[in-house]
Formats: sequence, structure tokens, C-alpha cells
Amino acid sequence: MKFRKLITGIAAGVFAAASLTFSASAYDLNTDLNIFWSASKTVPGTEFIGVRDGAYITVTYSVDQSLADMDGHNYWCIKPMINDSGWPLVDGIAELTPSEDGSSYVIEPDTTSITFTIPEAHAEHVEIAGLAFMGHGITLETLTVSDEAPVVDTPVEEPVVDITAPVEGGNPNTGVEGAAAAVGAAFAAAGMLYASRKK
Repeated sequence: MKFRKLITGIAAGVFAAASLTFSASAYDLNTDLNIFWSASKTVPGTEFIGVRDGAYITVTYSVDQSLADMDGHNYWCIKPMINDSGWPLVDGIAELTPSEDGSSYVIEPDTTSITFTIPEAHAEHVEIAGLAFMGHGITLETLTVSDEAPVVDTPVEEPVVDITAPVEGGNPNTGVEGAAAAVGAAFAAAGMLYASRKK
């Protein structure tokens, strides 16, 4: 009986470790896709466990900024395809912007990563076959699959106070009136205190 509990405990620990690895593992892509549409990188289906349940795929990359000055090549994009016969495009990715001809997805030159989910229509196929990547003007670095949404830093907007806004009397609200009123109240209180002590 104790032996069975021990085995169950070990299995639970292994499962927990596997779940942690799933949330944190990264696959090394390390591929310059250059500008000739000849380079590619494939990733096996074993790396995409969980995409049927909406797991998030994050691809990090560096952008060739010099293309901004190169006519005919001043664009950046990535093309995720199912790693199967004909390498069909994974279309319909909601988080990415399709290129004008719809054959790839736009990469903004000032970014270093994209995060997306696989559309339901392709998810099972991707889990089995994996993905292949082509693109233009970027060097792929890593791919991470996680069951948790990435944390996005959103700046906190400070309220803007318009000190030139008119008040009831028609004068701008400079904040001086409030300060003067506070000082006046303080002097009045001091005067009352002085008068009460004299009595």
C-alpha cells in the first residue's frame, strides 16, 4: 500500500515538472531568413503540445534595419507554415497582420518578438506535423510555447490638469486661489486663537 502511494507521488511530481517545463521551455531557432526567400527553419510537432487548447507561441527575432534603405527589400515579414506536404500557410492568425498579398505576416521593424495562437482549424495538424518558418529581413532566435498569456506592460496614464481652464469668475484656474484661501483660513484661525487668549 505504501509502495503504491510512493509511485503515485513520484508520478505526480514528474507531471508537475513537465507542466513547468511546458510553460517555460524555449526552442532554439537560430536562423537568418535573409532576403532571398530561400532559407527556412522547421520545428517538430512535439514542440507544440497544447496549441489545441490555445497555447501561446512566442517567436523572438532580430530585424535587419539596413533594409529600410534598400529598394524592393525594405519590408519585413514572417511566414509560419504547417510542416507537411506543400508547406501550407497557417492563415487566419488573429494576433498578426497579414501582408498585402496575404502570403505572410507583417513584422514591424522596431519589434523583437511576436506572440500568437494557432487557429482552431490548424491546431491539430500543427501538433502532429509542426511548423516551418520562412520570411524576409529577420533572423529567428527562439520559439516558446506557453499555456500562459504573455505579460504586457501597459503605461499608467496620469490625469492631466488643465490649469488654464476657466473657473466661475471667468479667470483661469491657476491654483493660486486655492492656496490663498488656505493661507487666509490659517491666518483667521490664528487670529481667533489670539483673541481667545487675550480674554
